[in-house]
Amino acid sequence: MNYRLTNGGEFPYPVAMHDSARGLQFIRSKAKEWNLDPDRVASYGGSAGAGISLWLAFHDDLADLDSDDPVARQSTRIVAAGTSGGQSTYDMRTFRKWFGVPDLKPHDALVDFYAMKEGESPDTPRVAKLAEDASAITHLTKDDVPVHMTYNRPNTPVTKDTSQGEWVHHALLGLKLQEAMNKLDLECIVVHPGARDDTYRDQPAFLIEKLKAPAKTP
Repeated sequence: MNYRLTNGGEFPYPVAMHDSARGLQFIRSKAKEWNLDPDRVASYGGSAGAGISLWLAFHDDLADLDSDDPVARQSTRIVAAGTSGGQSTYDMRTFRKWFGVPDLKPHDALVDFYAMKEGESPDTPRVAKLAEDASAITHLTKDDVPVHMTYNRPNTPVTKDTSQGEWVHHALLGLKLQEAMNKLDLECIVVHPGARDDTYRDQPAFLIEKLKAPAKTP
């Protein structure tokens, strides 16, 4: 699924999330025509797509039931999410806390993601508010869906010199989400080098099982 990139801050948060939600709604609007079950939709993504998938998994339904647009009336809820190198937070304050690196430099992509202006920082109220809302873990509640997360790097320490590409795809981001989901008795599988989980053969098997499960009634 395509979504608009930030393009130097032209399309900041929540554009990518809302574009993806709209794509999901469009698919549901075509359910009869395409012979799909609208109650059995899951999401998968890698890197930014992983973060968006998690955001959709936990965010309140964006359906506008009073809209004249039949697409907008469709649900944005899913039955499961699979991710690769996913981010459960996009908040630099949280990254710094989790990694224990208070002077960790903001990821370059986050500057455009929040359309940060000169003089703004992760602690600037405007940016902090957006970062909190952009972070999937912020929206996690006990009625949310199961998640399967994979990482190709082990859970190794992060320092201020760790490359951006490494810490933004770090297994700890999945483990922190797993910890939060376990507290709510929600299923969250995290696989990374040094940590196997044989509950499912692989991530596709996880998604297939969730898609085949009986649909929940409201």
